[in-house]
Amino acid sequence: MTETQHRAPSAFRVRRQRRSTVVVIVVLLGLAAAFYYASSYFRETAPVPVPCTTVAPVVPLKPADVSLNVYNATNRTGLAGATAKVAAKRGFKVKKVANDPKNATIKASAQIRYGPTGAASAKVVQARVPGSVLVKDKRKDDSVDLVIGNGWKKFGPEPPAPIVTQGAPQCRTVTVTGS
Repeated sequence: MTETQHRAPSAFRVRRQRRSTVVVIVVLLGLAAAFYYASSYFRETAPVPVPCTTVAPVVPLKPADVSLNVYNATNRTGLAGATAKVAAKRGFKVKKVANDPKNATIKASAQIRYGPTGAASAKVVQARVPGSVLVKDKRKDDSVDLVIGNGWKKFGPEPPAPIVTQGAPQCRTVTVTGS
C-alpha cells in the first residue's frame, strides 16, 4: 500500500470528526439559546412582591359626620337659625339652635368649641368658617358648638375635596394560633 492510501482514510476520519464536533457544538448552542429564551418567560411571570402597609387608610371626615350645635353670641336676632339652615344645606347634622349658653362676648367671626373626641370634627367646621377660633372644653362626646360672634359674615367657600391617592395596599394579616 502506498502512503497516500494510508493517509486517505485517516484524513477522511479527521474531516468526519471535525464535522461531528461542529454539529455537536451547533446543537449545544441551539439548546442553550432555547433554554435562555424559555427562562425569560419564567422571569417575567414570577410574582413580584409588592410593598404593603399595616396602617389602615384614614378617611377624612365629611360635614355629614359632624354633630353641630349653632349658638348666637350676638345681639342680632335669628342669626343662629339662619346659620343653622345654611349649615344643614352644607351637610352638617344640626342638633341645637339657641343663644350662647355661656353668654360669652365673641369679637371673632365664630368660636368653635369641642371636646377631646371632637377635634377632627372641629377642624371640619373651622375649614368652612373663616376667622373662627378653636376652643377646647371638657365635653365627653364628639359634638361641636359653632358660636357665632360679632365678626360673623357668612360661611366661607367649601374647601376642595381631598385628593385620594393610591398608596401601598393593605398587608394581609395572618393569625397564628398556638396549640
